Amino acid sequence: MVPAAMTGLSMTDNKNRAPICLRTPKLCLWNREVVFLGTGYARQQPHRTTQERLTLCLNGTFTVRGRNSQPIQTRSCLTPSGVWLDHTVLDTRQAVVAIFFLPPLSQDYAVLGSLMREATPGVFYEHPDEDALIREALRIRNAPDVSAPAARQRLRNLLLPRSLRNAVLQDFDPRIVRTAQRIRESLRTPWSLDEMAQGVHLSGSRLEKLFKQQVGLPITQYRVRYRVFIGTILMALGHSMTDAAMYAGFSNSAHLSRCYRSINGLTPSAMFLQPPFLRPLIDESAFELVAPLLGRQVAV
Repeated sequence: MVPAAMTGLSMTDNKNRAPICLRTPKLCLWNREVVFLGTGYARQQPHRTTQERLTLCLNGTFTVRGRNSQPIQTRSCLTPSGVWLDHTVLDTRQAVVAIFFLPPLSQDYAVLGSLMREATPGVFYEHPDEDALIREALRIRNAPDVSAPAARQRLRNLLLPRSLRNAVLQDFDPRIVRTAQRIRESLRTPWSLDEMAQGVHLSGSRLEKLFKQQVGLPITQYRVRYRVFIGTILMALGHSMTDAAMYAGFSNSAHLSRCYRSINGLTPSAMFLQPPFLRPLIDESAFELVAPLLGRQVAV
């Protein structure tokens, strides 16, 4: 058995008092992507993904389901949007993980999928440079003074090979890109499906079908995912769940909590209000997303 001091896991003292965290988990936030760098065994509950993600095993082991339901032990797993993620698909219960939430409507998932081995349709494993990527993720998690821009550059340098960073392996319909942009730019405006469809000269049913094909989830879920993302930035800045819910367009904090759990597999209280308390690294580009909502400039 590996000692807890070597794994970076949380533990209790000999009187079973509050958990002692040997390392601090980090949440890195940019304007289109998020990276979580954990310190303890994964606590996520089964949920449907709303963003393409790369999961890395920083310590311990995890398995991904292969064809014929055969378990594959690996240290990296790529999953698409819209997949039901539970322990039969990806079992991280005995792993300390890093999760890269990849930018929506980007080439990242297609490029990574071309480099990794397919476990089941849409799910891939074994990043070609996973050892170096894991080492860098651990360095960033453990460093006391790394900045968000530096963390992103260091991770992106290893995420995709230089030769494929400008590759275009997946074509996105410009009407879908415009619809997604409109949702992001009008966070608290409840545009109807027909109104959004008229803006890109499509019928509502055609827009809904194209959007789900290209993004992996319905328009309504994409809107909720983006609101949860904005709420996450606000809570990372120190705003209460009540204020974060109001600014992000939720009816109340309970509504935000339910949506957060359905998207991330745990509640915002478990992420932000329970030990081991995470340390956020917030890039200026993420500050710029929430500044207009707060009605003022946010100092970096």
